[in-house]
Amino acid sequence: MTSTISSTNKNFAKLYKWAFGRNRALMIVFAVLMAVGIVIDIQSLITISHSRIDNYDDSMGLLGYGSILVAQLGAVCFSVISAIHTFNFLHNKRSTDMFGAVPATRSTLYFSHLLGGITAVSIPFTVGSFIVMALTCRTTQYFMTDVGFILMGIVAIAAVYSFTALIAYCCGTSLDSTIITIGANGIYMGVVAIFMFATCSMIPGLVGSVIFNTPIITLFAPVGFCVFFDAYCTLGQTTAMWTTVIWSILFTAGMILLGNHAAKTRKMETAQNEFNIKWLPIVIKAGISVLAGGFAGMTAVSGQGSSFSNMFIFSFWYIITGFAAFIILHLIFSRGTKVKFLPSLLTYAGTTAAALGLLFAMTTGLGIDTYIPAESNINSITFQSDEMEYKDPENIKTIMELHKLMMEGTLEDISHPYYIGIYYNSNSMYYGTDYETKYPLTFHASFNFKYNKKFGFTTEREYYAYFGRSSTPKYDYEKIEELLKKLYNSDEYKKLSNPELWKAESIKRNGELPVSADINIMVYSEQAERYSHRGNIGLKTDETFLDGLVDALKKDILADKEYYKHKIAAGIYYYDYSNNVYIGDRYYYLNIGYRNDSNNISEMILVQVSENYTNTLNYLRNNGYASELDNPSFSVDDSDNI
Repeated sequence: MTSTISSTNKNFAKLYKWAFGRNRALMIVFAVLMAVGIVIDIQSLITISHSRIDNYDDSMGLLGYGSILVAQLGAVCFSVISAIHTFNFLHNKRSTDMFGAVPATRSTLYFSHLLGGITAVSIPFTVGSFIVMALTCRTTQYFMTDVGFILMGIVAIAAVYSFTALIAYCCGTSLDSTIITIGANGIYMGVVAIFMFATCSMIPGLVGSVIFNTPIITLFAPVGFCVFFDAYCTLGQTTAMWTTVIWSILFTAGMILLGNHAAKTRKMETAQNEFNIKWLPIVIKAGISVLAGGFAGMTAVSGQGSSFSNMFIFSFWYIITGFAAFIILHLIFSRGTKVKFLPSLLTYAGTTAAALGLLFAMTTGLGIDTYIPAESNINSITFQSDEMEYKDPENIKTIMELHKLMMEGTLEDISHPYYIGIYYNSNSMYYGTDYETKYPLTFHASFNFKYNKKFGFTTEREYYAYFGRSSTPKYDYEKIEELLKKLYNSDEYKKLSNPELWKAESIKRNGELPVSADINIMVYSEQAERYSHRGNIGLKTDETFLDGLVDALKKDILADKEYYKHKIAAGIYYYDYSNNVYIGDRYYYLNIGYRNDSNNISEMILVQVSENYTNTLNYLRNNGYASELDNPSFSVDDSDNI
């Protein structure tokens, strides 16, 4: 039979109920698992309620959206199982003939089964998730998060179900359908991960996390839609989150349209026989061979050095493992040797040649390892892990020069070009050396460069100050230290490192004055051989007084010629390792606190004040705090120490 329409009559409701009822057993299993999860949550809530914790609402909220995330994963798994089960009538000749006799169009048959299956999976997921949300949600923040997770879960169910349904229409057996559904999702995400891992291993400086922080990782893998949406939502990556949502909806719509087309054009003779789309198994075989070969090749060279022979080791294991995976899948899809072997073999040979050709090209660097954007194309640079964005032209030049020094030093430390292996960006410290004495800004530091270009694109590189494989670092530490001091003494860095201090002209925030202000004095005790906390000096929260204090502090910070010292020793104070002493006999912390939405005091301004900040200290003395500043009490047994 090759007809595309069984009848012009519509029986959507009956077919929908049939498909829904066909999934009754799966619904019960999923509902039971959701109920077990709810019981576990209730037990956890009882434990939380009997615990003396300050963040009670947060603990409940974390439990809630964590449970919904697990439920999402369960829903995705059940969607694959349910879709394969619902559409397995396509893979049996008698079932296909029976449904072909039903007075309904092919489109009606497709949509009724699709919606019936989606409903069967969505009901236990949605009901269970809302019960969890009702038990755990106590704040607006977690309410919005939970609702977003639930809605995205439903979208993910529809995406996975429609994708699996399309594959079912393209295959002749349920086994083929299962292999290709799982394989297609795994191949795409696996190849992207292997590519990321390989490029970062071969080309030092590349940042692999950049790939995982973009929706490209799940572009053609619907099983990962909700997982990465949750990750982007939790990490606050708004653009990636909404891109995932939009793409998930478009992907689902595309799968439904293609599925409907496949339903209309599928030949009845395909059941228990062959693929409706001839090239589909060839693509899957080629993809899995690339994934298996890449994984085996990278594993084989992971423990080796960086010699040119590693390329041959990688190639050998890539070809052997990839070919073995290809043969196994070919035998499964062809039910032995029924299908011609040569066309598939040519496809495997072509993909292998392309993959190894790309490998050899990558190991020359292709200019990626030495690439630094042109200064004229740079809008700003985000440098280091503190996410400070520099726009001052002088600072941009300084950071680019730092990048060049790190890049040149790194390339001297490996076999280049034609390097292949796992390049460990290890930040192992060299104990017993004087590096930390000479270069405290550089010591044990990572260097991350993110170029924000004028046309909206970004380029990111990351290096470490020390590498575990090298006994003698190749970097010009003296020059790096000089450039870092220049950067950290710049006015732009001073403002970026104290954003709340420069946030507004007035001390008010949203029209409200701070509710607290105090100075902490840290003094050094010769007897205890440590810095200890003197205590708090409470300050007035008068607007005029605090505005004057902030103005004086800004003047001192901008005039500080050694501000880079605030960057050293975990931001506490500068420690002179060569003489084993602290520079300066005391320092201060200014704290200005505001109330947040939860009516708790949240420190919005926290600034380190050095002893040479005369404008600030004299201002405090002139306003009645001279005695407390100049004659602090001190306790050797004070537990708040450095």
